[in-house]
Amino acid sequence: MGRHASAEPDPQSRGHRTLVVWAERAAMGLAAGVVMLLVLRWANLSWSAAAAIAVGVAVLVPVAAWVASTVPGHDDRGVR
Repeated sequence: MGRHASAEPDPQSRGHRTLVVWAERAAMGLAAGVVMLLVLRWANLSWSAAAAIAVGVAVLVPVAAWVASTVPGHDDRGVR
């Protein structure tokens, strides 16, 4: 039931899915970086400091999403 009920995708669509996942992560990182830049500028931080922090966030968010995807799921077999 749920996402585990479907069969494995064929190798061609698996490669496409990997590209889509990384594009989503990159878009999320870019959005987070832009929001961080706007918030820091609104807080009257200098452009250079705000841009440096925003770039760091734009890189860190996709990396954190990738790390989170490597964590194994829950093992519900022991739960009764």
